[in-house]
Amino acid sequence: MKPSPSSEGRQLTLWPAQKPTTWAEIPAVRFELPPTELSLGASLNCGQAFRWVPSTDGAWTGVVWDRAIRLRRSGDFVELRSYPSLPDPEAWFSAYFRLDVDLKALYSQFRRAHPYLAEAISLFPGLRVLGQPPMEVILSYALSVNNSVPRISRAIEVLSRRFGHHIATLDGVSYQAFPRLEVLAGLNLPDPDLTAETGAGWRLENLKRVAGALLARGEGWLTGLRARPYEDAWAELMTLPGIGPKIADCVCLFGLRFDEAVPVDTHIWALARELFGPVISARTLTPAAYRLVSRLYREKFGPFAGWAQEYLYHWRRVKLGRVG
Repeated sequence: MKPSPSSEGRQLTLWPAQKPTTWAEIPAVRFELPPTELSLGASLNCGQAFRWVPSTDGAWTGVVWDRAIRLRRSGDFVELRSYPSLPDPEAWFSAYFRLDVDLKALYSQFRRAHPYLAEAISLFPGLRVLGQPPMEVILSYALSVNNSVPRISRAIEVLSRRFGHHIATLDGVSYQAFPRLEVLAGLNLPDPDLTAETGAGWRLENLKRVAGALLARGEGWLTGLRARPYEDAWAELMTLPGIGPKIADCVCLFGLRFDEAVPVDTHIWALARELFGPVISARTLTPAAYRLVSRLYREKFGPFAGWAQEYLYHWRRVKLGRVG
């Protein structure tokens, strides 16, 4: 379902002469979209993005690459405020929340596929896989190896505060852009203070290697992978230092819009052994087992296997109390 800004949103086109200091100063655009079509809480807090924070008034604030964004639901409407302004708020909103995907049709298929998935849909209606900037995805997930969502979020916030440009301070909260590629590629490591503050450890070296390799490949290489078949794009990502099969699939799913990509982490691996039983003989997640599990998910859940994966991943995290 494609939303349309309200007339109120269309009229709010003038910006203050000076940088705003509160969210209320920033013009809002409102989109009509019921909660069953988009759950902000489930979509922004299911482990696929790392810079969203809930507010006491029900809003979600965060930074998407180089913009501060505030989203708030009111009934069947979602209110969007951004700084700097978005050239086309409707296009951004639709692309970020993947409104090209018909959730009702997807749910009809998924409910028949497995009871676990049916339960996940009942618990998290309106959860959508996000369409994030691919550069932000790959650099964020370079910090994800053997790491938790809260620790990844902490590391990104520290790096953004130290190396990203200041966007604005709104309602007393400072928002910094994601650090640029060349800045991350040029990190002076080892840096004990940065290591301690981020809690990222050796993953900072991994991040630097990935940033350097992307810089060497030139502008447009990463986004250009969208034009390739999924398997080719995945294989190309695997040529980058520090990028393994799971991170490559995360970039494919969350950044490049390959809906069939299935990132296999410990949750999806554990569920695979329940879903597919004796077909999986490996006791550990070897590269061969990874490819098998990924293929089995695609065979069972179809071209949107990556969305099924996200529902199941979040469902298991919630059941195990790993969200927060």
